[in-house]
Amino acid sequence: MKLSYQIFLFFISSILFSCGNEVAENGAENSKIDSLNTNVIAATGKVKIIEPVEDEEIVVLKKDGITLTEVKSNNSPDATIDLNTKQFEEGENHLSFSVTKIQGYSIAYLANNYALSQFSSDIFEVEFLYGNNVFLAFLTDKNGISIKTNKGCVLKNAVLGADTKSLFDMNQPHLFYYLPQAESNEAVLDFYLVNTSISETGNKVKVTINQTEFLLNKWAAYKISGLKKDNNSVRIQLIDKKGNLIEGPFNDSGDRRLGNIFA
Repeated sequence: MKLSYQIFLFFISSILFSCGNEVAENGAENSKIDSLNTNVIAATGKVKIIEPVEDEEIVVLKKDGITLTEVKSNNSPDATIDLNTKQFEEGENHLSFSVTKIQGYSIAYLANNYALSQFSSDIFEVEFLYGNNVFLAFLTDKNGISIKTNKGCVLKNAVLGADTKSLFDMNQPHLFYYLPQAESNEAVLDFYLVNTSISETGNKVKVTINQTEFLLNKWAAYKISGLKKDNNSVRIQLIDKKGNLIEGPFNDSGDRRLGNIFA
């Protein structure tokens, strides 16, 4: 599996981003700063979620016996998540969020676009490591589908270490892999886009399922049918209109292996 997330397996001094808001990244302004404290540099970025337009169309894609069918969901445009925690350190950290204007939700928490945790509580513990760590926390509805809005997510890079620099460019287009996971109860494809949209004439998400390729130009969740009894794999890539992979640490998920739970 291609694990581009490895460059981020170290982390934490503090950059907080609420999606769509201006943010400040950390660096090494003072080499004498303790490694557990935030290092401040004058780098800023703009994080934007280009929210998908709701319509009545249900996209259905079929190829090689595999079918992707768009899953309609309420994107809860008023739902809001904010991170209250402002200080971080190496080791266990207590994260506190405020969530409003949504019922029956969970918080999906992606660490370095690899480790996924899901919480029904607004307060939970996570572990931070030395160096860079990029975290995307977003709301999901009662069916586990991601809320794809600016107010529905929090993105941050926590950078730990007096001489550690941020390796994550907040201004670039990014693709985060969400579903399906190996332990998922059903085969639903879902992902998160930052600083980019997808369309027929622009960027797209290339999905490879058991070596069968699909091109998605609509940001939505999709039910997958036609999988084998076991040894299934899913890979997603963010590509430009010419079919080239867009540069970014998470824009190629690598093969994500699934169990035999979909048989």
